[in-house]
This record gives sequence, C-alpha cells and structure tokens, in this order.
Amino acid sequence: MFRPINLYAAFFAGALLLPTMSKADITIAVVGGMEGPFEKIGIEFKQGVRGVVDAINENGGLLGQKLDIIVRDDNCDSDKAIKIAKELVMLKVSMVMGHLCSHASIAASEIYEKAGIIEISPSSTNPEYTERGYKYIFRTTGRDDIQGFVIAEHIIRSYKTKNIGIIYGDNTYSKGVAEIAKKFLNQGSVQEVFFEEAPKEPFDFASIFALIAINNIDVLLYPGLPGAITAFAAQAKENGVKVRLIGSDAFSGIIFDDTNRRYLDGAQFSFPPDPKDDRRNKAIVKKYKAYGYEPEAFAFYSYGAVEVWAQAVAETATLDAVQVSKTLRSGKFDTVLGEISFDEKGDISNPGFVMYFFNKGKRYYLD
Repeated sequence: MFRPINLYAAFFAGALLLPTMSKADITIAVVGGMEGPFEKIGIEFKQGVRGVVDAINENGGLLGQKLDIIVRDDNCDSDKAIKIAKELVMLKVSMVMGHLCSHASIAASEIYEKAGIIEISPSSTNPEYTERGYKYIFRTTGRDDIQGFVIAEHIIRSYKTKNIGIIYGDNTYSKGVAEIAKKFLNQGSVQEVFFEEAPKEPFDFASIFALIAINNIDVLLYPGLPGAITAFAAQAKENGVKVRLIGSDAFSGIIFDDTNRRYLDGAQFSFPPDPKDDRRNKAIVKKYKAYGYEPEAFAFYSYGAVEVWAQAVAETATLDAVQVSKTLRSGKFDTVLGEISFDEKGDISNPGFVMYFFNKGKRYYLD
C-alpha cells in the first residue's frame, strides 16, 4: 500500500517550516457545476480539493513543487465541458478533479485522453465513462450498474406490491440510472406502471402528477438532478401530491432552506457511504469545522481523488500520465475513502451504495 506522503499529519500540523520549493508549480483543475442548482456539490468539490492541496503543500509539496488549483464551472453542460477541457489542455494542467455530471465527464474525457491528462471524477457514475478503454480516466465513486441494482433491490424488498412509476431527466446520468434500475426491477418480477421522460426546464410536472393520480402510484423512482428534484418537490407540495419519492446520489446536492426544508421529508435515495462517519477521518472533520465548514460526502470523494493521484505521482516520481496511470491501476492506496485501488477500466475497488432518507433537510441512513 502506498503511503508516500503523510497528508493527515500535515493537514493538522499548524504552522510548519516548508522545504524550499522549485519555481515551477504543479497546477490541477477542479471542474463541475459550481453555481445554481449545483452550488452545494460545487462547494464540496472545492473544499475537498483545497483540504488535500493544503495538506500536500504544508508537507513540502509534490515532487518538491507547490500544488496550485484552478476552478472551472461547466454547469453540467457537455459543450461547456468540452470547451473547458480544451482550455485546460492549453494550460497544461497535470490532473483534472471532475467533472461532476456523467455526460459532462464523458464529453470532456475524450479531450483529456488525447492530451494525456489524468481525469478522476468523484461523482460521475454512468458506466460509459470508464467503458471505452481509456488509459487516463478514473473515478472515486461507484457505477450506475451497481447503484441501479441497489435501488431496485430496495424497492423490491420494501415496495414490491405497490404501484411503481419511473421518470428520468434528459441527461445521460438520470436516464442511465433509471434504465438500470428498471432492468433489475423487471428481473425481480416487479413491473413499473410507466417509464417516462420528465419535463425539461422550466420543469412543469403537471403531466407527471396526472399519471401518478390516474395510475394510483405509490412509489415514484426519479433519479433527477438537484434543480429538477427541487422543482418536483415544490410543485408536489403545492398540488397535494403524495407519493414515496426514491432517487439516486444526485439528491445529495439538493439545497435546502427555510422554504423547502420539509418538502422532501421521507424521500429515499442511494449514495455511497459517507466518509465523514469513518472514525479514521475524525481529525479531518474537526479541522474543516474549525474553518467553519461542515464537510459532506462529495468533499471526501474529491479529497480522495486528488489524494490518490498525488500518492501515485510520489510513488512514480514523475507527473508523466502514462507512468502515473500504470501506478494507479497496480497499487493500493490509503486514503480518506479507506484503502482503495482501481481496476483496468479505472473504476474504484470499493464502489458501494447504501440507502438514505431526508428529514427536515438532513440526510440519514435508512435502516
């Protein structure tokens, strides 16, 4: 297992005398949705990367150089993601932590692969992202073929006799989760009443509410993005629509305030286990809180993405993507996500998902 840099000790060490750095810096990029409905996850991305970069720099840097960060907002848009990827190639970044949404990651990864830049996404779950034989593409989260199975198993176990509807958003991620969950539901002898595309912006769900009423739907699976789910919940409340809402990991990005804190009470969704609950990360949680930030799961998955890359760079003693990629695929790494490794596709070795529920805008494990 590689432990070439003691990130934890450095992060909590306070003021340190740093070794002399070379003039050249190593630049990495953080890319994802940063504003609007993606703001919460964007903050987690930036906080996660800032935490690990501070730790590395306080401990002497990487290969004797300081790590710098640049942040870009693709708004989970494929065209913007491609444009940003081309910019990052011109800027000669050494690593990309991102993108957030699967369709953006898939589009941008073609640029990174050709340019020889390692991309590690903490959140892109669509299988296609790592199914194309690319050398430089990795993720620190699980895949939708696992997430869809976990959702389906939960529905079969808890709601097999209920009327179930499925809707999905107009994006690779949402449709992918819905299709995989549907496949496993059908294999488990559960047939959905309908499988429909959800409304696009500005998100008028009247037609979906009509389908729910006509078909007496008890459970609605909707693996939507945060903005769409927020709109659905507000309109459901306004129209008195009562249905058990089940979603996926994007639910973790929903922004709650005093106006909508109770709208999603009881909604259930899948997400990887939260590293904040790992006692080995107690000190890092305390450090974040001292800075006035309450770390959430994507902060850790972002932290881990940079952390594992940095360990591979230190082990190979080079930034060369060919060598670093080989090390990432051959080693085991001690990270905030626990001990992890990657397979030949670039998928993480411990890609678990569990079920959560909301109550008063807070996330809890579902027993």
